Amino acid sequence: MVTIKVLSWLVLSCCYLLGVHSLPTLQTVLQKATSVFSSSVDSPQYGRFLHLTDIHLDDYYAEGATIKSFCHRMPKKKKKKSKLAGHWGAPGTDCDAAPSLVYHSLESIANEWKDKIDFVLWTGDNARHDSEPGKIRRSGQEILQYNIRMTELMQKHFRRSADNSSIPIVPCLGNNDVHPHNVFSGPTPRPGTDDQDDNLQLILYRNFWADMIPEDQYEAFRHGGYFAVDVARGIRVLSLNTLYFFDSNDAVGSCSAKGEPGYDHVQWMEEQLARAHEDGVKVFIIGHVPPSTRSFKPDCLDAYVNVSLAYKDIIQGHFYGHANADHFQLLHRNAEDDDDSMTIQESPSRLAERLRDQYKELAHHGKDDGHDENIMVVHVAPPLLPLFNPTFRINEYSLDDSPYYGTWTKYTQWYADLKVWNDAYRHGNTSKPQFQVEYATDADYNMSDLSPQSWVRLARDLTEKTSAARDLWMAYLTNMVVQNEDSLNDEMFWLD
Repeated sequence: MVTIKVLSWLVLSCCYLLGVHSLPTLQTVLQKATSVFSSSVDSPQYGRFLHLTDIHLDDYYAEGATIKSFCHRMPKKKKKKSKLAGHWGAPGTDCDAAPSLVYHSLESIANEWKDKIDFVLWTGDNARHDSEPGKIRRSGQEILQYNIRMTELMQKHFRRSADNSSIPIVPCLGNNDVHPHNVFSGPTPRPGTDDQDDNLQLILYRNFWADMIPEDQYEAFRHGGYFAVDVARGIRVLSLNTLYFFDSNDAVGSCSAKGEPGYDHVQWMEEQLARAHEDGVKVFIIGHVPPSTRSFKPDCLDAYVNVSLAYKDIIQGHFYGHANADHFQLLHRNAEDDDDSMTIQESPSRLAERLRDQYKELAHHGKDDGHDENIMVVHVAPPLLPLFNPTFRINEYSLDDSPYYGTWTKYTQWYADLKVWNDAYRHGNTSKPQFQVEYATDADYNMSDLSPQSWVRLARDLTEKTSAARDLWMAYLTNMVVQNEDSLNDEMFWLD
């Protein structure tokens, strides 16, 4: 402990020069100084967590298949290999994820990060899309098998090297993880009784997700597909079942009708946030379908926004997937149709236009520091599915032993350029894809933290009429499509 000895000598010397000769005083000063020094050297200043979403594993993916067949069937005539499904995937197309990419990516991400992260947010859609219902129709059993396999892989890879202990993984249901697609009912009345039978799919998911759901949350999950879990000291995650809010789910009613699954879900969410507030913990909310006026039933969106704003002091972030494009949304209390999220069919240019209009309308109101009591922020992460390029996100939160503990401070987006790796494979280089940093919120967006006020300020910076704002907007759009420049067009860059 040479450093501590040097520190002790410096403290004693300073005390002598200041005329402090009392031994108890010297001990107190030394203890405090040593404590501060040790904490700054030995204690980490931030924790990390991984956000992974929309894997869409497709066992029917075939290297060399035509894009027109969703990468399922070989061409009848000879074509350039660069126009066919690559070994690692088909970025920029509607094909789902190649098994070679999924298996390698999970192993690679875990090997690099499993000893550096505290928990994993896993926000749904593990099964392939039902792209060809007339030729390769999905079944409920197939969807479950995809999810069982992905669960086993996640639990296998995300274990700490030191003691092989499991890293907390928090899953949620995606709209492609249920059968039929998008349709998900609540509990059904049992004839002749006052009892109800839980949704069978939730019973099955509860069984193979049992290690990831706390026992005291089993009942809530079986009833509605949602649960709460403490993943680190002072950090709680609420995993939502957004299918009960989803406007495309005709199997359930509104969130304002008592007895409807959406109504029960909102009540549960509010109860859990009240409990978290009493417990003095920070909350991260996750789901699959991000809230917006086009994706949520209107009263479900109103309820979600109002409850979230009521507990904005403890909610650190809203983490979602589904939309396949990297972006954030500003939601306003009692919002009209002024926000949106990308759908599978929507082009990046259409999404860019909607977001720019939203940012201009909401970010330039309120205080100069970005503070607005009526605005919340929703974060949509891009997928591992290489719709553009495969990605994952490493987030950081404060470990400062103060009221700032648990505050979400930064994230770094990682991606692999599949065009490069597919080209290399076609030319005999069988090296596996490596992920690289795409951008970081502090370095590339100049954000000191990820509070709602900081996102509002970023939205303002993106939409100013300056050359700097134009450059920032161009960078933001390129990140939106994960560096897949073929997905960009000139209309996206300046939409005033």
